[in-house]
Amino acid sequence: MASTALSSLLFLSFFSIVVSSALAQVPANKTFKYVNEGEFGDYIVEYDANYRIISAPNVDFFNFPFQLFLYNTTPNAYILAIRAGIPRDEDLMRWVWDANRNNPVREKATLTFGTNGNLVLANPDGKIAWQTNTANKGVTGMALLDTGNLVLHDKNGKYVWQSFDYPTDTILVGQSLRLNGRSKLVSRTSAADSRDGPYSIVLEPSGFNMYVNYSGQRLIYGGFPSGAQKYVAVTFEAVPENDNATAYELTLGLAEAASPPPKPSTRHLLQSFPIGNSQGRILKKLNYNATLSFLRLDSDGNLRAYTYYPKVSYLRWEETFAFFGPNFIRECALPSKCGSYGLCDKRNCVACPTPKGLLGWSESCAPPKLPPCAGKVNYYKIVGVEHFMSTYLDDKAPKMKVEACRDKCSKDCKCAGFFYREESSRCFTTPLLGTLIKDVNTSHVGYIKYAL
Repeated sequence: MASTALSSLLFLSFFSIVVSSALAQVPANKTFKYVNEGEFGDYIVEYDANYRIISAPNVDFFNFPFQLFLYNTTPNAYILAIRAGIPRDEDLMRWVWDANRNNPVREKATLTFGTNGNLVLANPDGKIAWQTNTANKGVTGMALLDTGNLVLHDKNGKYVWQSFDYPTDTILVGQSLRLNGRSKLVSRTSAADSRDGPYSIVLEPSGFNMYVNYSGQRLIYGGFPSGAQKYVAVTFEAVPENDNATAYELTLGLAEAASPPPKPSTRHLLQSFPIGNSQGRILKKLNYNATLSFLRLDSDGNLRAYTYYPKVSYLRWEETFAFFGPNFIRECALPSKCGSYGLCDKRNCVACPTPKGLLGWSESCAPPKLPPCAGKVNYYKIVGVEHFMSTYLDDKAPKMKVEACRDKCSKDCKCAGFFYREESSRCFTTPLLGTLIKDVNTSHVGYIKYAL
């Protein structure tokens, strides 16, 4: 009997919550419908884009220095985005969040926020390009916070949806990636093309790992390994170094599994959001306020931090950190450093490897074209060279004779070459060559496949 009463009580409580959420609506004076048409903005923005400021009565889409826009880099292909910058200083302003980067909308598209609490971006024919999927989930309002986070919240201020949970290539100060949500950044294809590019940085239990996607394979080329610990969250922070807040540290907080962060649904407009036990990685120390910063996976695959520095007259967005740079990881280890192919030494592209030897490098340097599958192949040897994956695969690569390694690559139609450690007999093959790294160790050799 007691069990039946308890079951009835639980059902009534659940029913009450569902009904309450369903009845909660956005007040009519906070709804809007914006039509993508009219004049473009005048200020200089990133990617040389055209843009329109989104505006609606009784709804504020600006919270200094962030604002909501629709922009395009090619005609009639618009992205809903958040911009960071200060218009009056005439400096380049940056796009720090995209909603529909792989599905742009056209002229006269609409952005609608209805009483049901769903934010919808649709083409003129009504076809939905992007939405928050928050219809009838208790949303009563939306806000763009001073952190750059666009949120839809309920009547108690708790977040039902937030842009911080859906990053593209950028995270802002205070933003986290988590294993229980969208846990990666993906580069743009190029400055002119907002679609997903080949590079990603992914939060995994093994670390915050950087990959290049090639022919359906993910090839590791950098990152922050977790070692014996397991990461569950990573947060980009600007931390005051002194009481006067005149100096800051840009850090990457890596939270361990022993103290997982709370679920996103528990967040509140006014709550801070700790990430548990974290290991801070200092990226850069700066002698000024660095709270207006962002961390981005750029289209070339490099992970960079940019910070707004107001004490200069121009180019106030300063590059303050680069994963592949003089103060962190050698630049030659960036797969795209020498374009599609080239030999890099001491930050410079020094040669274009060919079957005839090392020739002068230029942007036209390209790897040999692979023959049709089962076609005849040969290899040319490069002495004293590393592949960009060498650091991550050498200890895991199988041991075998060089002839067996060669045979393994020859039987793999996608294999572009193999790299061999003569002192340890370790071999690994790769479908992508990219930038090769000059190595003083002459026992480290590369064999590049080409068609006979």
